[in-house]
Amino acid sequence: MKFTLLIIDDEKNIRDGLAANFELEDYNVKTAASGEEGIELISKGDIDLVITDLRMNGISGEEVLKHVATVTPGIPVIILTGHGSIDAAVDAMRHGAYDFLTKPLNLDQLGMVVKRALESREMKLEHQELKKELKKSVESNAAFKNMIGKSPVMQKIQETIKKAASSKASVLITGESGVGKEVVARAVHELSARHDKTMIDVHCAALSETLLESELFGHEKGAFTGADHLQKGRFERAHGSTIFLDEIGEINQSTQIKILRVLAEKKFERVGGEQTINVDVRVVAATNKNLEEEIKKGNFREDLYYRLNVIHIHVPPLRERKSDLPLLISSFLAAFNEENGKKIKGFDNKAKSAMNRYDWPGNIRELRNCVESAVVMCGGDEITLDDLPPNIAMNSGDENIQIPFGTTLDEAERIVIEQNLAANKNNKTKTAEILGIGRKTLQRKLAEWGIEEKETEVQETEA
Repeated sequence: MKFTLLIIDDEKNIRDGLAANFELEDYNVKTAASGEEGIELISKGDIDLVITDLRMNGISGEEVLKHVATVTPGIPVIILTGHGSIDAAVDAMRHGAYDFLTKPLNLDQLGMVVKRALESREMKLEHQELKKELKKSVESNAAFKNMIGKSPVMQKIQETIKKAASSKASVLITGESGVGKEVVARAVHELSARHDKTMIDVHCAALSETLLESELFGHEKGAFTGADHLQKGRFERAHGSTIFLDEIGEINQSTQIKILRVLAEKKFERVGGEQTINVDVRVVAATNKNLEEEIKKGNFREDLYYRLNVIHIHVPPLRERKSDLPLLISSFLAAFNEENGKKIKGFDNKAKSAMNRYDWPGNIRELRNCVESAVVMCGGDEITLDDLPPNIAMNSGDENIQIPFGTTLDEAERIVIEQNLAANKNNKTKTAEILGIGRKTLQRKLAEWGIEEKETEVQETEA
């Protein structure tokens, strides 16, 4: 993205000099010789940042600042002032100026202030846009409020859920641990005609074989030691509603047979009982196992698999839908900001880069934990690489630069610049940003060393 700067100064030399400098840094630049002219340009739009002199004839820099704060809030304003007006500049900071610098100007310092201000503005705009998208996603269908993502695969899953929900057919949800299979199951239930009754959950792997059978089908009083009263099972309690069998691949063969009978005949007996109980239950099952492989191994019944797999919904791992990361991160950040009483704006570029590079083997569950940890660890208003868990932070893409012992400072500087330039594929703007120097400074040093500039620079891509 190419940003547009507005420079307001009644001194032509300063105005033109700053314009030439920032045009060299690959910004669009507009100039104004007075506060009145500057406000007129601001009113036309397309201004990302304002640099204004504090003391000018007519409308002052303070008045320009007030106009921006009132009419176009969010556009950063940098104040330029002489040494005698520092108190006034500090006062301007209290009224919303991003920063102030004294004349004569250090162009590298001004360049870095502009860069930070634009990054902050971009982060705020991105955060606002993500909040709008989240709100739109939630408002479009309350059943999908926890199913965050706008990638093609997630849109397809939502369409499948809508079609599946209107039927009574069994649904099998597959996918790795942590991808959100339970969220999909709840969406199927919430969109169905059974939504007015509570969906009954059963986490099959959390229960022993004996206890699982009793939990699913209930037991009669005296059915086994400790059974001192009649207990209704989850299938019986789910009558007229939906039962969600999570980790269905973990159940034993005898329990599989009983579940198969419920699916086929809509009936069962409690453990230790003889009375047949009829139920109207919609079954949604989930597994992180490959059930077809489990059938070949003799661990899962083929007939039960086909009864469950009437409608199949596969939820892909997070690494295969990374375009959903920004929305997911924004949602978790908002939740944990509120929970911890913080106002963190977002993640800096290095932190975002590390999170984009990471494969998230624990999927959404791991991402949620990562954001919670980062919010707790963050001491400022922006999450940095240092706030992320070490295993994620190490994916920032940073590489070590080797400088031999005995290298002079001048030689070390050249090594650092050359290796960063190579790593960034000769992108001088990005290299200058990483090194914390102006692009003009970088070009001057390259010229001093006689390093030829390549004609083509790789276009910058946001991390």
